[in-house]
Amino acid sequence: MVLERMLARVSAGMRRVADTRAEKVAFTRLFRNRHVSKQEIIRTAAARTAEAAAGRHVLLIEDSSEINYAAKSLRKRGLGRVGNGKDVGLFVHPALAVDAADGSVLGLAAATIWRREGKKADDYQALPIEDKESYKWIAAAKAARQALTDTPLATVIGDREADIYEVFARLPDERTHVLIRAVRDRALGEQGRLFSAIAKTPEAGRIAFELQARPGRPGRTVELAVRFAAVSLRQPRLGADRRDPRERTLNMVEVREIEPPSPKEAVIWRLLTTHTVETCADACRIVDLYRSRWSVEQLFRTMKSQAIDLEESLIADGDALERLAAAALIVATRVMQLV
Repeated sequence: MVLERMLARVSAGMRRVADTRAEKVAFTRLFRNRHVSKQEIIRTAAARTAEAAAGRHVLLIEDSSEINYAAKSLRKRGLGRVGNGKDVGLFVHPALAVDAADGSVLGLAAATIWRREGKKADDYQALPIEDKESYKWIAAAKAARQALTDTPLATVIGDREADIYEVFARLPDERTHVLIRAVRDRALGEQGRLFSAIAKTPEAGRIAFELQARPGRPGRTVELAVRFAAVSLRQPRLGADRRDPRERTLNMVEVREIEPPSPKEAVIWRLLTTHTVETCADACRIVDLYRSRWSVEQLFRTMKSQAIDLEESLIADGDALERLAAAALIVATRVMQLV
């Protein structure tokens, strides 16, 4: 009932969701109830998504966002610190299921919700991936693949934060591809570095599309040169796990804006994928798939300031706020489906 009310009134505030004081108390108690788990809330949503995703090629679009309660910090307890290291809040990392053919939102396939406590260890980079916060990229993708049992093909899509060797080494299988925007100029198997190798590749063609507007950046039409090549990434020495292969062969697609407004604003995407890329048309298809990542940005806006306004919740307890965040992810996804 509470999810339906949150959806109908597009709000996470119990005062707006409830019709009576008794309902407000009941809804608040629900999220405070320690027997209600965020994992079960997410698993229930994923089961519904699995039905919609059956038989499709599904994009599992991942990203992280912070829920910042600095404006209400005096009313909160049991929260961690967010990105600036000062404000209180928590983090959400969903895997949003999107149809690869038409871009329709199918639902929430998985999510990790956590509070950041303490500082990074001095030897953080040398730790195994399972002991790092970045394991969220692998955990969410695996949970989503477990949930979507009747989905024959999935492509895990991530932005530059997902440029992690273990993602390439551990996620791909006969039903799962990865598509990640590269940020690290990695060492290649034989010799050389990743970015210089793709820069030496001849231009294969050009592509144009409308670049979405963002705060501080208006939308515009961009024309980009397309390059692609097979690359063999060498496993990083720091934090290397013997279970992972020493090298991983992937396909890289680079698109570089021809006449940007300024060098700082130039669009340069370097995309690493396990999908086959043999022609310019294949490369352009990879770019189109990556552009679907915009859906998860819209999910965060819907969950926060644009609609549900999760950060305005008056619930005080950290555990309850994690459960509310799980519910808000589901409601935001359904709002997107309605839109």
